[in-house]
Amino acid sequence: MASVLLAHFSDPHLPLAGLPTWREWRFKRVLSLLSWFYRRRHLHAPAPLLQVMQDIEQAHPTLVALTGDMTNLGLLSEFRAAERWLKEQTLPPTLLVPGNHEALVREKNQEKRALWAPWLHMGENSKAPSVLVQNHVALIGVNTAVPSLPFMATGRTGDQQLELLGKTLRTLGESGLCRVVLLHHPPVAHLVQNRKGLTDLNMLQDILRREGAELVLHGHSHRATTCTIPGTSIPVIGTTSASHIASSPQKAAGWNQITITAQPATWDITVQRRALGTDGFMHDSEAGRVYSRHRHLPKTAV
Repeated sequence: MASVLLAHFSDPHLPLAGLPTWREWRFKRVLSLLSWFYRRRHLHAPAPLLQVMQDIEQAHPTLVALTGDMTNLGLLSEFRAAERWLKEQTLPPTLLVPGNHEALVREKNQEKRALWAPWLHMGENSKAPSVLVQNHVALIGVNTAVPSLPFMATGRTGDQQLELLGKTLRTLGESGLCRVVLLHHPPVAHLVQNRKGLTDLNMLQDILRREGAELVLHGHSHRATTCTIPGTSIPVIGTTSASHIASSPQKAAGWNQITITAQPATWDITVQRRALGTDGFMHDSEAGRVYSRHRHLPKTAV
């Protein structure tokens, strides 16, 4: 089978599309709006994001994994602007999972979900993980975006989604697919502050330890990190914001170029970090990391 090239980017934080309507004002949105005007709009800019998207396009990926935070305040106008932006990109099949900024406050989200439906790939059960299969790779989207209190950015997977995630991982594993799990919040402790972490982290890790996965991708931290699910060899890969200015190597805009190749007994997975340099060009930011994961053959092949 031919190799699959997966492009992973996250947290683009598209420019604010407008102020909240009178129905959308909430205290937490006021706080986020102040943060945007005084700090974040100077860090997240259209030019770095354009560089990242052009670099992704030139790589000709097979699949795209987008791990959330398209918006800043979770406004309907931002969802509409993000829909237009996604349509403008020349992306291959893409799986998008929401970030905490998409669920900043508790409100009806049916219209928002409908706007992003072509990229969310949700089934009839909104609590079930989303799945996108291309060739021998299955992207599995886990929604951790839930409203939280002011000054908090926690996420939660939820009991029902966790149960369905276990079944999904098992079924796709038995089908012989390379399982790549996507979520916004890091599935490992200490990558973000507790006020930004997953409240049911241990339960999610238990599912991954029991059912397995070949790779886990996340955003939220705005940092390029590599680690593993504790007690396993499952790689966990994070990335910086795709729109962050190139002020420091640790946070400069970038994306993960991931090549997945099926070998007779393994999945060979190479992760190459691409980052924006202070010279205004995209570069390989470090040597590529190579992972060899046990390959489960489908029952029909045994």
